Amino acid sequence: MNQGNLNKVWEIQALKRKPAQDEDRKILKRIAHLVRPIMRKRQWRVKLLSEFCPTNARLLGLTVDRGVRVKLRFRGPNRDDHFYPYDQVLDTMLRELCHKVLGPHDVKFYKLWDEPRKECKMLTAKVITGTSQDFDLPGRRLGGSSKRPPISSLRQTALAAAERRAVLGSLLPSGPWCLVADSSIMVLSPAQAAAMAVAG
Repeated sequence: MNQGNLNKVWEIQALKRKPAQDEDRKILKRIAHLVRPIMRKRQWRVKLLSEFCPTNARLLGLTVDRGVRVKLRFRGPNRDDHFYPYDQVLDTMLRELCHKVLGPHDVKFYKLWDEPRKECKMLTAKVITGTSQDFDLPGRRLGGSSKRPPISSLRQTALAAAERRAVLGSLLPSGPWCLVADSSIMVLSPAQAAAMAVAG
């Protein structure tokens, strides 16, 4: 057996008392799938990834037995309907994985934590999930239909596009405009634009 296949999350467990247990399992699976290349690279293994709701409201994650088990908090304290942002839960997972190597939150720990964070950003930017081997990406089967991407990834794509448009919009002049003879852009007021349209 390839030892690299062991460097992953082996089992996930959602809390049974929560009403959205199936959704919680999906979140855990998605996180486990996304961090798998990072874990493989560092030869990190987690036997059990689970959700927990500690009484300490500030505790977002917990590593047990140097990462044999990792626990993540999804919701605010005493609020089953208030989920933390997915990116925050994913970042907590990366932090807890780093506790497999270093315990205290010191300079070495934060330097180590930056590495999988950067890798995770690259993986999400490339829309790579899972092992990133053997075409482990959503695809289209010949003569069949492809799997639709999850709604959450569509929302992220739409948000990224909106943010790009906002940045570009702040760089370009707003309102009616026209090119003038010297290739510069002349910004017109609404009244000027209307007058040019009538004259035009």
